[in-house]
Amino acid sequence: MPPSGFSTNAVRGALQFIGSCYEDLLAEVQSGKHESVEAAIEYELHTIGTALQLLHINEQGELVERKDSS
Repeated sequence: MPPSGFSTNAVRGALQFIGSCYEDLLAEVQSGKHESVEAAIEYELHTIGTALQLLHINEQGELVERKDSS
């Protein structure tokens, strides 16, 4: 049973997306793009952190770039 508020199709889609991300990361490690699995994971975590700093979901539910607060 999916978490409250999420349809089975939404959960399935999210898991498929995550699985594809892992497949891509594995291919990158195997191709030598990253010197180790740990380096690949650190790279991905940094990329996610950067996205979270730069983007947010607005009141309309859209993913948008944060406006500069300075």
